[in-house]
Amino acid sequence: MAKTITLQELKPGDLMLLHKPKGSWISVIISVLTCSKVSHTAMVDYNPAFFLEEGQHGASQAKLIDVQENREIYIRRLKNEPDTSKVVDIAREYIKEGHPYPFSNLIFMGLYMLASDFIPDTVEGDLIKEVLKLATYELMRLFNKKQQPGTKLPPMVCSQFAAFCYDEAALEFGPQYKIRYKEGILSEANLLQKILDQLSGNTDKVYPLEKPEHGLLLAIEDSFAAAEGYCEKLVEHIEQKNLLSRPSEVSESVITAMYQYARAFLKVFDDKDYPDKDHATADEIKEVLSALLQFQEAFISPGDLLSNTTNLEDMGTLTYTEEELRKYMNENAD
Repeated sequence: MAKTITLQELKPGDLMLLHKPKGSWISVIISVLTCSKVSHTAMVDYNPAFFLEEGQHGASQAKLIDVQENREIYIRRLKNEPDTSKVVDIAREYIKEGHPYPFSNLIFMGLYMLASDFIPDTVEGDLIKEVLKLATYELMRLFNKKQQPGTKLPPMVCSQFAAFCYDEAALEFGPQYKIRYKEGILSEANLLQKILDQLSGNTDKVYPLEKPEHGLLLAIEDSFAAAEGYCEKLVEHIEQKNLLSRPSEVSESVITAMYQYARAFLKVFDDKDYPDKDHATADEIKEVLSALLQFQEAFISPGDLLSNTTNLEDMGTLTYTEEELRKYMNENAD
């Protein structure tokens, strides 16, 4: 019988790994790219009827009652069981100050595409290219927000808000709060490394670039809705073939899309900028992609938090009723 945990047994700061929801193609693609049944990470709040998460609009408190029915939630906890309410305090402070960890699933998906272990063929590559363009657009919007007076953004440390808060707690309160990953998780071969290897013999090759603010992006008001459409097509294509193909080389259009995504990422989170041009040499692309590899912890996925850590314990699948949730909401609400 599968292990379970009740609302009463939850502790503030417990990690919640949520199974991919029905109807969300972005979540499905994240699960496919990360080879995992989970697509999202959150953290138990003081009141177990609520949780803290990083979502489309930044970090916020959410209600457990709003989670899609029958969406399984796996609970994990540090084995040495330090006082993880300190982690909750860190998360709440970011929410309170109004400059939460500024990431969306779309930008996460760009990272996961670069970290995936498959090489897209022409059809898959075209779809992935469009998603990367949308993720680049989100990074451009984020950069503009960063430039606004009085707006302060925390540095990029890892791909999930919960893991970021645990890292903050480790820096402030001690290494017992640090989530530790299995050997090789941060250095396994991926599509990003594949591109670097492919470019190694093409030093002088020139790649034309598409200006990210032109064309498709000008017409898009809701990039998340557009990404859902691309993801739906990508899932259909994958299911038809029942596998992800691995041709010997990555197409030039995918390489340039990844390069422009990486440039935008570094501009936001590492304050690095590169001259705007209509082309890039192989060496310039390698420089930018290599710089992005320095943020390897950003590639940690919900699936890694579920199964690729050394000091998180599986507490079981969360079980609860709507009656229990409403009781906690009424009696223990902030």
